[in-house]
Amino acid sequence: MTPSQNQSGVNPPARRRSGREGPRELTAAFRRYVERVQSAENPTARDDLDAALTLADEITGDRRSTAIDASLVREYGASIRQLAKAVRQAGRGAVAHPALLARAIVLARTLERTGAGRRVGRIQRDRELAVAAR
Repeated sequence: MTPSQNQSGVNPPARRRSGREGPRELTAAFRRYVERVQSAENPTARDDLDAALTLADEITGDRRSTAIDASLVREYGASIRQLAKAVRQAGRGAVAHPALLARAIVLARTLERTGAGRRVGRIQRDRELAVAAR
């Protein structure tokens, strides 16, 4: 007898996350963020930015989708640095702080949404220029 082809219990293929991820996934992404932030011996703004962008990628499911541009850093650089500083000050217990987790999730989704909006605008402008050039 052949096995049933109904695989309703199998996870769907990897795709963009809906924002309704399980708490474990968000907590694991935040734990990795805390480890990255706290592992830097002499943290720089670039270290904090890289950690925040990696967190945004992990939470949204998009690998390195957040475009880095000067305006994004100007707009959210202070928030990125403040969160990283709070994580460093909290020490080893930072993962257990729900307020830090919430701040990290909001920041990550804001970075992703802002970067995605810029990408869409850039793609749309490129298409309009291509049509106009014909």
